[in-house]
Amino acid sequence: MASHAQVLFIDAYDSFSNNIIALVQTHLPVQITKIYIDTAIPDFISFLAPFAAVICGPGPGHPGNFREVGLFRKVWDLDDAYTIPVLGICLGFQSLVFEQGGTVEPLAQPRHGVETFVTSSSASIFKGLPQVCAVQYHSLHAILGHAGRGEDDEALWKPSTTCPNLTPLAWDFGKGVQNDPNFQQNPEKILMAVKHITKPYYGIQFHPESICSQGTARQVVSNWWYAAVGWLQHSPNKSNKLQFDTAIHSRNMASESNPTCPSLFNRKPSPPVCTSAALLPPLAIGLSEQTTPRVFISSTIEAGTLTVPDIYKALNPRNDEIVILDSEMRQLRSLGEASIIGFIEPTTRIISYSIGTKFAIWKQGDKETHVPLDTFDGDFFAYLKELMEREAITSAGNRTFCGGLMGYVTYEACLERIGLSAMKTTRHPDICFAFIERSIVIDHREKLVHVQSIKLDDTYEGQNWTSKTLRMLGELQSTKTGHDLDSMKDATAYPDNIRCSQPSEVCYKKKIRECQEQIRAGNSYELCLTDQTEVQFDNQHSCKVSSWDRYQSLRRLNPAPFAAYLKLGPLTLLSTSPERFMCWTKFQSYSSAQGAKPISESTCQFRPIKGTVKKQQELKDGKIQDVTLAQATAILSTQKERAENLMIVDLIRHDLYGVTSFQNVIAKGLMVIEEYASVYQLVSVIEGKLLLPSRPSHSVAPIHLDRTKTGIDVLAASLPPGSMTGAPKRRSCELLQEIERFKPRSIYSGVLGYMCVSGKGDFSVVIRSIFKWEDGDKEVWNIGAGGAVTALSTEEGEWEEMLVKLQSTLLPFTKSV
Repeated sequence: MASHAQVLFIDAYDSFSNNIIALVQTHLPVQITKIYIDTAIPDFISFLAPFAAVICGPGPGHPGNFREVGLFRKVWDLDDAYTIPVLGICLGFQSLVFEQGGTVEPLAQPRHGVETFVTSSSASIFKGLPQVCAVQYHSLHAILGHAGRGEDDEALWKPSTTCPNLTPLAWDFGKGVQNDPNFQQNPEKILMAVKHITKPYYGIQFHPESICSQGTARQVVSNWWYAAVGWLQHSPNKSNKLQFDTAIHSRNMASESNPTCPSLFNRKPSPPVCTSAALLPPLAIGLSEQTTPRVFISSTIEAGTLTVPDIYKALNPRNDEIVILDSEMRQLRSLGEASIIGFIEPTTRIISYSIGTKFAIWKQGDKETHVPLDTFDGDFFAYLKELMEREAITSAGNRTFCGGLMGYVTYEACLERIGLSAMKTTRHPDICFAFIERSIVIDHREKLVHVQSIKLDDTYEGQNWTSKTLRMLGELQSTKTGHDLDSMKDATAYPDNIRCSQPSEVCYKKKIRECQEQIRAGNSYELCLTDQTEVQFDNQHSCKVSSWDRYQSLRRLNPAPFAAYLKLGPLTLLSTSPERFMCWTKFQSYSSAQGAKPISESTCQFRPIKGTVKKQQELKDGKIQDVTLAQATAILSTQKERAENLMIVDLIRHDLYGVTSFQNVIAKGLMVIEEYASVYQLVSVIEGKLLLPSRPSHSVAPIHLDRTKTGIDVLAASLPPGSMTGAPKRRSCELLQEIERFKPRSIYSGVLGYMCVSGKGDFSVVIRSIFKWEDGDKEVWNIGAGGAVTALSTEEGEWEEMLVKLQSTLLPFTKSV
């Protein structure tokens, strides 16, 4: 007999589905199998035989569009002999009402990320729960045909003549949780839950899995399960005998928390990244030809007054290619603890990929090799994972960065991760990483400079490279008298004849309206709309200001913890991003209990930013007014700002649950206000832990990370960044492509960072950035800017937010723009 009841989850391609699965498996003794609404199942009745119950999940769209509910309709159409307990959530709930004769119509005001009190009948799955605090995500609402309005109207709690088979269990009468004077009250009552009068069909409109839904909302799901078990126990249908046995057995095992319950995502050992990669020679996947294991070499000097610009100028990269992840001018002590300078040399391996192709390309000097991705199940990130496993250095210590891959992933490559094709208008790579062997790390907390190499027998002009570089930096430090004036020079002295094409206010506001139309139609909860500005001038008319000088101006104007200067192949990127996308630690061993087998653990962290307030605002009379932290807190605590952040937090939790086990995802910080140089921001911190058995302490063999999940798997599963798409992610990206007229975002909205040979990684979201591709004889810089559009957005507010972000990066170019 199975130890856990089997429950089928039908996913309507929502970005919160994994959160529901985690909730159910955490609180109930069940095991879930997930399929999608469009899964082809010829014999649906036979397919359902092993399952005790079904959950029809949330998703975008309208239940009247049969393509968007798919298998939900097959569930509702089952003959009585094959009836099975069902819980419909959001779209699943609306589908149940629609199939029973009700209507589903747009709300006067969509409810996305809104925390409200739901009033129940205290009956059925709401027994003992007269009021439930839950988050809502819906633009449409289900209507049974009740004429009454107040919660004291008894008619509201009885079946209507339109839908005689459905009994209302809960309503929203407009009781907002947040003490927000701008809380959007709906003029109508909103149906929140129903029960079929004869069949074990239940539906709820709210999202019990949201991180801001309280325990009462989760209890409703537990109550549904035990109602399902009770129905199975008394069901006369012989076809339910198997489900009844497993459900009753699992009910006896139930507890509030069941950490031994196997997760959907880890029921079977993960297969290796590829079955044949281990047979390939090193050169076939871009590895060096060396057979001797790499050694991490490092020399250290006190930082003193040395800065990133000082070191860049002193080292003067020969080919001008370099990757600098610059946290020197960070605003928060807890972020950006180190800056990394990665040197790209003639012998450096460059690994790249273009969307729509089936191979990776790596170059080393004049040598170029195409690596077929078929060996890696067609997955470029699986290839990177294999490469980094083979290059791993287990004795690299706990340094921020020792060496490894540094580079970027464009937004278009991110779209490919979720199965969307993207417009490609250039021949430039969509993913590109340099394998860095020589680097300098500036530890801002310890005030140290580390000169590092993982290059075998590393010498430079007959001398040890690390020692030679350290001596040079020591000499620079001894001769430096203060700030180098050259490093502080202004890069804003540009000619007046440059061309700057900014977004049109009329066109941008039209796109905002298009976003809100899609939101009201139920196709998205939030759409992160963007647009681009081009700054162009002929090289012959430029003042020959270097990209590095432009970057220095940008970093002075917009100090940020995740700034970057990157010249890699044809791309030059100047970034002052405040937003970390994700980072992960290397696997470290610990014992969970005395005598227990050691476990190795890696922590993945996300830091989404949604909600921005300028620290200085211009009044109508032209005067500038400072905004205090208290004033910013009041603004960022409103329903609109919290909802934007909450949606991305729930989306990230869904992405993490798709890789790690459900016990190991937490919100370490939820909607915290952080102060930066020019803005206040609403920030959340979400963490997930990855586990694998540790190797014996005497072993010198590298950990075979392809036997489990690593930070690279989490990175691949989480692209594109939810803070740049909206939710549900896939449908929102489809809509944004149409609304943005299929104009490529390129590196803007993508990610950049590193994967270290020690097992660490860190990536930021490419925002507040300027970039160019080397094309033709004209110098063209691109700046992306935008914001999250919700049902509560105003055209003027979104337009102003986009302008603020644009101007913060446009200023370093020219005072005449």
